[in-house]
Amino acid sequence: MSIVESTADYEKWLGTQITLGATEIQIKHQKKAGSPFPFLRATYYRWAELFPMHCPELNNVPRVLGVGDLHIENFGTWRDKDGRLAWGVNDFDEACMIPYTNDLVRLASSAYFALSDKASGLSLDFGDACKAIKAGYVQGLENPKPFILAENHRWLRDVVMRRLVERDPSLTGTTSDDVFDRFYLKYTSLNNVQGVPEEAEGALISCCPHPVGKFEIKHRLAGLGSLGRQRFTGVITDWQGGILVREAKALAPSAWLWANQERDASYAAALADKKLYYEEILAKSVRAADPWLKIVDRWVVRRLGPDAFKVEVQDLGLKRGAEIELTRKLFEAMGREVGNIHSPSCPPGYILGHMKGLSTKWLVEASTTMVKLIQDDFHHWKKHGM
Repeated sequence: MSIVESTADYEKWLGTQITLGATEIQIKHQKKAGSPFPFLRATYYRWAELFPMHCPELNNVPRVLGVGDLHIENFGTWRDKDGRLAWGVNDFDEACMIPYTNDLVRLASSAYFALSDKASGLSLDFGDACKAIKAGYVQGLENPKPFILAENHRWLRDVVMRRLVERDPSLTGTTSDDVFDRFYLKYTSLNNVQGVPEEAEGALISCCPHPVGKFEIKHRLAGLGSLGRQRFTGVITDWQGGILVREAKALAPSAWLWANQERDASYAAALADKKLYYEEILAKSVRAADPWLKIVDRWVVRRLGPDAFKVEVQDLGLKRGAEIELTRKLFEAMGREVGNIHSPSCPPGYILGHMKGLSTKWLVEASTTMVKLIQDDFHHWKKHGM
């Protein structure tokens, strides 16, 4: 199928699983036409179709409980149960039992697009980026350890702390020129929504300290892969002296199951059962758990705060000759986090032994293949998908 046909098929199926917002789906279609990287983020269902077909030798490998829709902006911060600032993958909407290679190739493909964009500030040879991802992945498999931004990972902690204390020049002279004020204004100025499903409201309340009081439930646009799904943001403007924000998002079975049900009976069975893997991957991954990230029925609920955010490319602020080394460290850390997530699924030596049987450039070659397919689909979408 073409990307247009694939999108129509997927959205038709997804609409049988959860309620979709027609306006947000149209916005998603428009954003996909912006550039190849947002297109990649918004089309995991297409990736799940193409990867097994075009990288068959990497599809028939040990399976792990993996992220699925992984890319370089699917990493962020949260507070663990001891209040420590943690970093890692922060979205598992498409988690599934998948080839271990899928997460690595998709991460590397997203790195390709970031490195190709001069505005990103990232500077590194793509081959070196793939080496860093693989090196970090091996470390994560052999010695899985959560990323706590206190005693360790000073360079990453500096990135995060800079984001927390940054000031917005466009707001100078107002009362909202720092990240905390902007967070308050952002969530108090959202529009209220009516007709919130009872289970969504219950999920929001269950993910709060008690007594919780009365939420205002609001609507916001967020994400790309999940854009179009129901998303409800609960806001209490003054809870014990400050703002409290929680968000509930509807979950559906992974697009990997949808795309590969005819290739594998186990995927077909999981899809028939409407199986979700989000809670399982949270429980099994080596990570400093976020106590406010929960699965309630078929909703994922999380705390939102000025210290809980995605670490995006523009947040890195790389300059003055430090770009190459910091970029290498970033990709290595991302690879290590993937290892943290994959390590409980099967003996690490099994995956490492399999990797030794692959060519030394397998990640570069597979990512290059997928990048070309994504670019072709992107151009087709710009021409025919709008």
